[in-house]
Amino acid sequence: MNYSSITGITLAITVLIATMATSVKDMSVFLDYHAFMIVIGGTLAAALTSFSFGKMISMLRVIITRVIRGTTPVYQSVIAEIVDLSRGYREDPNYLETKLPEIKTHFLREAVELMVQGGLSAGDIDTILMKRAQTHFKRYEEDSNVFNTLAKFPPAFGLLGAVVGMIALMQSLGGADAIKGVGPAMAVALVATMYGIAFANFILIPLGENLAKHNRTDKTVRSMVIDGIKLIRLKKHPLLVEENIKSYLLPSERDLVDQSSESAEQAEAA
Repeated sequence: MNYSSITGITLAITVLIATMATSVKDMSVFLDYHAFMIVIGGTLAAALTSFSFGKMISMLRVIITRVIRGTTPVYQSVIAEIVDLSRGYREDPNYLETKLPEIKTHFLREAVELMVQGGLSAGDIDTILMKRAQTHFKRYEEDSNVFNTLAKFPPAFGLLGAVVGMIALMQSLGGADAIKGVGPAMAVALVATMYGIAFANFILIPLGENLAKHNRTDKTVRSMVIDGIKLIRLKKHPLLVEENIKSYLLPSERDLVDQSSESAEQAEAA
């Protein structure tokens, strides 16, 4: 479960409601179904025009599987698995096949399967892994771009709702005591704009950024695996393998990995 994303969405909704509640005497001013219809309905219509119905359904699955339930890959566990495979393969040629069912990193398991099944040259394996990594990156990038595109629609429809409200307001100005209704009418007209800005900036843009960050992390993990498999195949020393794949991390991230390794070793010794 991705508690960070759930906490962020909950906090965003809480902040919005708290701001609304402390800004006016009557919260009902924000409950305007006309504004809701034009912002949500308009965004949905534009989304279905831009993307297929199947794509929109898949985006709902993406939100559930990768934003809410998904977790960010832990570099330490990936590095530990690669180093363990390199150490075992140097000592026992059958170690990869024996260890295969226990590998938790999905892309690493795929790579090891290609190695142990036979029939493929080293170049063939590298080419296949590179294509798979690029395919995942492009597909995940498309998912994040969908939310970035959708984020453009709500503010525009919110502005459209405000314009419609202003037109209705201007039309009523000729009546008796019309000036008394200007303030309330303008407030209602601007509710649509508020809905659009809030929906885009509290929901859609953060979702797109979350998926983009997950994609970048996933790309790093896959690059580690591809380099690790090459070194494992050459039976390089585990220390060389570890330092090579840790080069994808920043110094601060490498320090965290080293600290996690030391903690794990101490726990095993105890």
